[in-house]
Amino acid sequence: VLGGPTAYSERHGGHPHMIRQHLNRHLSQAQRRAWVALLLDTADELGMPDDPEFRSALVGYLEWGSRLAVINSQAGAEVNVQAPMPKWGWGEVKGPYQG
Repeated sequence: VLGGPTAYSERHGGHPHMIRQHLNRHLSQAQRRAWVALLLDTADELGMPDDPEFRSALVGYLEWGSRLAVINSQAGAEVNVQAPMPKWGWGEVKGPYQG
């Protein structure tokens, strides 16, 4: 997603596998927010960059992806499990997100 090597995604089933992990989990907004907070805490603990440019890109991606996970986790969600792995770059706003 963030432009790194594709080996991990290829080895573990890529985007379709990740999407399937969320189906019918009924994730809540509270769970989503807690997950994002844990990831940001982990980024701090790992010493990842804390400059505004990096953090805004990271937070933007986490907010976007976690909101899609909540949508895809609801009963009756129409999900294309064969969708390609999205690409995320600096300062991007991605769709589709419909809240």
